[in-house]
Amino acid sequence: MTTGRGRTAAVLAALLVAAAALGGCGKIYPTDEPASGPANGVKADVQDVVVGFAQQQLQAPYFAAMQVRAEQIAQEQGFTLLFQAANKDPVVQMNQMQAMMSQGADVLVVNATSVKGQFEMMTQVASKIPVTYIDTSVPGTGMTSVQSDNLTIGRESGKITAQRFRDMGKDSISMVILTGPATDEFVGPNRRQGFLDGLTEGGVEYEIRAEQSGEYAQDKGQVAAENMLAGNPDVDLILGLNDSMALGGYNVVNGKPQYDSVYVAASADGQKEALALIKSGGCDGKYISTGLNSPSLAADEALRISIEVATGQRVPADFPAESFTKAVGIGCENIDEYYDPNSVF
Repeated sequence: MTTGRGRTAAVLAALLVAAAALGGCGKIYPTDEPASGPANGVKADVQDVVVGFAQQQLQAPYFAAMQVRAEQIAQEQGFTLLFQAANKDPVVQMNQMQAMMSQGADVLVVNATSVKGQFEMMTQVASKIPVTYIDTSVPGTGMTSVQSDNLTIGRESGKITAQRFRDMGKDSISMVILTGPATDEFVGPNRRQGFLDGLTEGGVEYEIRAEQSGEYAQDKGQVAAENMLAGNPDVDLILGLNDSMALGGYNVVNGKPQYDSVYVAASADGQKEALALIKSGGCDGKYISTGLNSPSLAADEALRISIEVATGQRVPADFPAESFTKAVGIGCENIDEYYDPNSVF
């Protein structure tokens, strides 16, 4: 039987081998400078540009919506889009990026699978081709990162939820939390902490009864919520670190008398199914809040940067290390500003 430590060592070894292969030698040079221009030279016409998009996974609707939006942009502007998803496996993602580069990618958009485990690999990749990170980056590598400000988004959602409980006469609540997978090293923890900070800022004390991974998926979030509520049926709140998991929790408690006083919130995402519940329930509804985390805004910005570099309008050094999309909490009072039933997400 392979232990967790053994699996980790095997993955790291595979990454080192892959990175060395990319570098064309037996050593890794983490001090390699990032690429100063497109991999195949500047393209005068955007229709000659090839963009590789290395997505970490497609299991969550948020990531699938990025693909939809990226394909729309490619069709509108006429560049070639190479899109691959790695199913959260860094070795698979490495192989996919190598394949895109061999197929003529001029620039890469990358949603990293592991913040800590891909540093050497991404140092090598980014020395050969400009890398724009989207959603999850590997700090110290690539030319720039387009991200959501997960701490702020979570905090704004938490403040809305706090106000709702205070309106119900509660300044102390108990809760269970649906988290991401073990590889979720920064995004989920920031969303979690932000939401909890928002509760505190909003004047509500909290007790966390249980936490369990729903892997950012609705079906797994539903199972995890069922498991936690079985031992904690009297909690006030189910918190999901994204809307998909929170929607799974909502399915567990909605319409069941024993859970009449259990509410649901998400720290981030703004998925339209969740927004529809907030709108239909109003300020008495069971789904209290979420936060704006638009995959379309992120894809728009990441591809704009990539095309500008590929066509010579800008150079990689022109961009800051990171930039953030708009951070907003969404609840019953501002739902009409953000709910679009025709949105891709």
